[in-house]
Amino acid sequence: MTVRKNGWIPWVLIVTVMASSLVLGTVSKGFAQRGYGPDPAYCDSYARDYASRYTSGGRDVAGGALAGAAGGALLGGIIDGGRGAGKGAAIGAGVGAVGGGVHASQAWNDNYRRAYNSCMGGRRY
Repeated sequence: MTVRKNGWIPWVLIVTVMASSLVLGTVSKGFAQRGYGPDPAYCDSYARDYASRYTSGGRDVAGGALAGAAGGALLGGIIDGGRGAGKGAAIGAGVGAVGGGVHASQAWNDNYRRAYNSCMGGRRY
């Protein structure tokens, strides 16, 4: 086997590039594992803002109370012959407001979790 003039230079360059990319890939992976990625405090603030902006908590509570009052009045009127409509409406409004609040809380948590994970992954909505 004979070595041609300058035949070894391309091989040295290829090996150097491959070794460099291996070392840099390992170093960057180490930085990401040591907390040099997205800032969790920033992502928390971003996710809270996103969830608060895109969750309609007041409408869910009011809508639940309204639907509960209507259903309670109807059910109270049926059970007590028309005299229990007011009591049924009050009870239904309370139950509906609580149900709407629970739904709003779950929606806020879902929006927060989605935005936080997106931010930590380097993406934003």
